[in-house]
Amino acid sequence: MTPPVPPRLARFLEPGSPTQELAARLHEGGYRTYLVGGSVRDAFLDRVARDPDVDIATDARPDAVKQAVNGWADAVWNQGERFGTIGCEKDDERFEITTFRADVYRPDSRKPEVTFSDAVETDLSRRDFTVNAIAMALDEPEIVDPFGGLADLAARRLRTPLAPEVSFEDDPLRMLRAARFAAQLGFEPDADVVAAMEGMRERLQIISAERIRDELSKMLLADDPSTGLWLI
Repeated sequence: MTPPVPPRLARFLEPGSPTQELAARLHEGGYRTYLVGGSVRDAFLDRVARDPDVDIATDARPDAVKQAVNGWADAVWNQGERFGTIGCEKDDERFEITTFRADVYRPDSRKPEVTFSDAVETDLSRRDFTVNAIAMALDEPEIVDPFGGLADLAARRLRTPLAPEVSFEDDPLRMLRAARFAAQLGFEPDADVVAAMEGMRERLQIISAERIRDELSKMLLADDPSTGLWLI
């Protein structure tokens, strides 16, 4: 049974809204579109999203996305195209539109060798934590939650969609992100997440100092950063 759509997500479903116009343009090409990421998570937490961008996941490849938004969007940017992301802005709403991905990471790098997928579930499996692996179909609407992210939101629990060793091997920065979410959202990481952080901490050596600084800065700006600091 699909849970009710939170009021904070209702604006994305309003007929004539930029989000629905974008979804309709992609749907005309036979593609599916989903709202994903922090905006979905924060809506279920009844929390004001801090990220101004609207994250959209789709089975449309970047060329098809560009074709859909060119002539409709007020601005389009392609800097993330090699990673499957096209950015655009319409009526002061900023979108990051990313093709479903099934990334493959090299052990010595956190930059993925991008491979595309046709399944939203595959895309969600590659995300950092289950609470960020929840999607809302924009044409239904339907909540897609293959990894129990809604239950984890209710329990304030931090788990990874795949085994934490797989998640942190793919992107070691996620270990610091776990500490940030503990501080920002009051989530408690599962024991296997903490164990993986302890056992894989040397993987952070492949992360640039700038990316580490950014995560620490975000954590320190939380209302109570002590939880994250103790976890680190």
